[in-house]
Amino acid sequence: MKKALFLFLLGAFSALSMAPYNIWSALCVGLCGLYICVARCPSVKKSFLLGFMFSLGYFTFSLYWIGNALLVEDNPYWWAWPFAVIGLPAILAPFTATFCAIFKIIKPGHSINLSGYILFCTLLSVADFCRGTLFTGFPWNLYAYTWIGIPQIAQVASLWNVYLLNSLTILWLTLPALLLNKNTPLVQKYFMALFVLAGIVASFMYGSHKTRAIYPSASPDTSFIIVQPNILQAEKWKPENRVPNFQHLIDLSKYNVPTENDVPDTIQHIFVIWPETAISQDLLNAPWVMNKISDMLNTYPHQATLIAGALRYDGKNAYNSVIAINNQGKITETYDKSHLVPFGEYMPFDNILKLSPIVGFTGFKPGTEKKEFAFNNIKIKPLICYEIIFPDLFRIQTQQTFVVNVTNDAWYGDSAGPQQHLVQTQFRAIEKNTIVLRAANTGVSAAINKDGSIISKIKYNNKGIISASF
Repeated sequence: MKKALFLFLLGAFSALSMAPYNIWSALCVGLCGLYICVARCPSVKKSFLLGFMFSLGYFTFSLYWIGNALLVEDNPYWWAWPFAVIGLPAILAPFTATFCAIFKIIKPGHSINLSGYILFCTLLSVADFCRGTLFTGFPWNLYAYTWIGIPQIAQVASLWNVYLLNSLTILWLTLPALLLNKNTPLVQKYFMALFVLAGIVASFMYGSHKTRAIYPSASPDTSFIIVQPNILQAEKWKPENRVPNFQHLIDLSKYNVPTENDVPDTIQHIFVIWPETAISQDLLNAPWVMNKISDMLNTYPHQATLIAGALRYDGKNAYNSVIAINNQGKITETYDKSHLVPFGEYMPFDNILKLSPIVGFTGFKPGTEKKEFAFNNIKIKPLICYEIIFPDLFRIQTQQTFVVNVTNDAWYGDSAGPQQHLVQTQFRAIEKNTIVLRAANTGVSAAINKDGSIISKIKYNNKGIISASF
């Protein structure tokens, strides 16, 4: 029991490796401790328990903010807060626990050795891959995300995706457990130390070259205006606030000179980006709303298009969508979110549970088409909130494709959640070697370069705009 509690605390300490702290050495301590305890564990059942407790601590302390969505004013499920805070970690923990048990089945002894170290790192990597892909997947806070503070290392994700860097992270940060073991042969220590050191140096050199090779265009032809209205979740959908909230977005979006949304003379097309569910179907149905949008877009000196998160209804189903509206006030493109959040946007097994999701109604219907918006030679790949955390959800076909990620992290308050979400967005830019424009209702909105570096951002709980040209 004491060892199980120790592993829980070790997992909790390892959570410091994730945003907003990004202390990779905390993860090194945690992974080494987990490997040593599991390797010396006397039984398969106890190995499962130790892996479970480590992950329970890790996810409880790195995902505590999930429960904040239940504390938004007037949410009927506030009573479920403790179940959300401990329930999601308890669902995720069996992935690591199962592969710790498999490790003990394959390596039933009590010693720490080279083959055991390689096996442990391999199984833990597979565990994270399974967590990120099975049962709709939840690849949040993969260990690789700790490297966002060392961009040269983070670039390794561009060689495949974040799972490659995740496997290397486990291999690198678990190594001290092998090196400090007095029974490990000296030749094995030297070999593995040199092997890992060479891998880190090679990764750093590759990342340094990649970050130097990426920069915004000297003669940009496309400009993006990212709007962060900073509307509190409790105030967002009150009927009396819908028109004032819309007008607030319009006022922030209008072109003004000389201000921060000025654009270069070389620009051919301007995209104004509003965050997730910025506008609802009842407003879209109102002609005066479309006229307001048209008037706002026509304040710009060049062709302008609004890319907005929208809550759409088709008379039967609700959709979490992204729409494009031209300067005539016409909807030209529509994308419906295809990868919905379980329990948040739809209720699994709703015929059994008889509960509504957190969004407060019967839930969204998923879209079926993973599309790009086309504007002459420019393409925009829309992704809504949660969709950006999945490395394999989308492909970039051309260098003229921009990813637009609209989100609303107001559900989670000024917590680690929005910061962790931003880090994963940065990694998608690295993996796909593409620019990502992120519009968040309350933050953190950002323009992100191809190497994951942030060109400009608006902090949480602030309103404003970002102007970025490429």
